[in-house]
Amino acid sequence: MEDWVIVALVLGSNAIIFLGNWLLMRKQLKHSDGQLEKRLEDQREVDKHERKRGVRSEPLLRLRAELACMAAKGEKVASMVMAMPIGVTSKDPPEKFKEAMGDWNKYMGSGEFQQVLFMQYDFAIVNKVNAIKLEYENARYYLREYWNWLDDADKEKEYRETLNVVDRNRSKIAEVQSEINKVLEEL
Repeated sequence: MEDWVIVALVLGSNAIIFLGNWLLMRKQLKHSDGQLEKRLEDQREVDKHERKRGVRSEPLLRLRAELACMAAKGEKVASMVMAMPIGVTSKDPPEKFKEAMGDWNKYMGSGEFQQVLFMQYDFAIVNKVNAIKLEYENARYYLREYWNWLDDADKEKEYRETLNVVDRNRSKIAEVQSEINKVLEEL
């Protein structure tokens, strides 16, 4: 065979191999670009979902924290009276009780709790939290008036009822906290 035929065959086969490799690389690049675009779209969807979840979960997380704070302050007021024996004849409440009441009044007067409540979108949870707050307010009122009642029978009855309210609120708060956690899990 002549040299030019051998050179032509070698060059032709190299050109065919080059063309095949070029087409294969081009196909792989297209596929790679498609995969990258798909991953970017998936990531955008995940980011969008996370932002939406963050926006919707923040008020619930704040409510959960404020509910715990309110419960702690309500319990503190009640614990100041629980530490005292029934039938105390003094007309002046103890200083620790006055401090606990002042702390409760300052907390509720700050408006922070109400602000967090107004941020909520689940009205069933808001209504339950409002009911708990109202019960704490009633208990706080009766505990504040405890020292002004003259009749020991009334004192003992209201004292027991007020402590029952505080005990009931513990389980109600746990239920609301559980509901908040379920809503957060669903987001």
